[in-house]
Amino acid sequence: MNIDNTILEDTPVRTMTPDRIVRTALAAWKQGDFAEFVDQFNDKFKFTDQALGLEFTKKGRLTSAPINRSLTKSVRPRKRTVGRWIALIVVPGIVWGGVSYWRYSSQFEQTDDAYVTGHQHPVSFRVSGTISEVLVDDNQLVKQGQAVAELDPKDYEIALAQARADWEKARAQLSQSHAQRIQADAQWKQAEAQANAAKAQSINSKRTLERDSQLFYQGKGVISRQDLDNAQYQSDGNEAIHAAALAGVSVAQASLETAKAQEEAAIAQLDSARAAVENAELQLSYTTVYAPTDGRVAQKTFETGQRVQAGQVGLSLAEPNVWVVANYKENQLDRIRSGQSVEVGIDAVPNRTFQGKVDSFQAGTGAVYALLPPDNATGNFTKIVQSVPVKIVFDATSIRGYEQLIVPGLSVEPRIRVER
Repeated sequence: MNIDNTILEDTPVRTMTPDRIVRTALAAWKQGDFAEFVDQFNDKFKFTDQALGLEFTKKGRLTSAPINRSLTKSVRPRKRTVGRWIALIVVPGIVWGGVSYWRYSSQFEQTDDAYVTGHQHPVSFRVSGTISEVLVDDNQLVKQGQAVAELDPKDYEIALAQARADWEKARAQLSQSHAQRIQADAQWKQAEAQANAAKAQSINSKRTLERDSQLFYQGKGVISRQDLDNAQYQSDGNEAIHAAALAGVSVAQASLETAKAQEEAAIAQLDSARAAVENAELQLSYTTVYAPTDGRVAQKTFETGQRVQAGQVGLSLAEPNVWVVANYKENQLDRIRSGQSVEVGIDAVPNRTFQGKVDSFQAGTGAVYALLPPDNATGNFTKIVQSVPVKIVFDATSIRGYEQLIVPGLSVEPRIRVER
């Protein structure tokens, strides 16, 4: 028979219990070996069934038998102690775990909704052209002001030469306008002098006419009528010459004003030509793009021979200075303060904990600055726990030697020590 062989053959009598005997008998009954089980049981365990007051019949009935009290005292089974041992081990473990968790939660605020970030500087040309040379490679460390890539400068060199030629032409035009203004000024002065001379002659002619008139009408023939007429003619002629001289002064003055305006226009044209030269020089300088800051090259797409447009980003520079943005829930912020120490675990650097401190809080939850911020005044309201980004800066000595491993985008788990 193979029904619970261990119990029937190897198990000491003192370990037998009624429930184990019943389970073994039921198993034998299901397999059709109950008669054999009864024979073995009655032959080997007569001492036991007398002690327990049990007896099996061939029909499978478990009946009571007279109990031998003297035997039961010596074969009474021991009480089970497994449950007690389990309780003695598990219960203290649960208590210790609960106390440890309480102590941890009272000293730290932790989140796994955090990541490393830093300043990313897009690099692009400010002018269009064809790339003639790329001077950096992927992931290369560069310094501020270091040349990154160059465009073919021929088109911009020609534009600069044209601008310089226009500037020289403007200078010549300014010189000509200046000379014309000087000439117009001299002509105006000459016209004024002539007008003054004509005025003097006109005044003298009028005085001569007055004297001749007195002599003719009061002197009774001292002068002739012809002399009087000549004096009148001379006076009228000099007055006309004076009027013409005054008109000449006006013309000369207008010419002078025109010459001045032309000179000012030439000056403006020269300034414009000078600005065009400076702009052409600037455009030529833009054919070489430089690193705006120290950092590592990332997302490089610049290639030699590539045609690029102004403002087209060809690579990014990641600054070595990085920090952590941790999105803590609003019900965790009560005990978090700026300056508190932080333990930072980074998935990319296992088995090491970095140190840092809380720097600042964002002025608003993440939802406020989302593309579609929530509007709780419309529709049915459902309360959602909000998160506030907290900036955590690394201790420089803590991350020394790991600067190239700690890059923007890595997942981190910060633990802020809120109580010492």
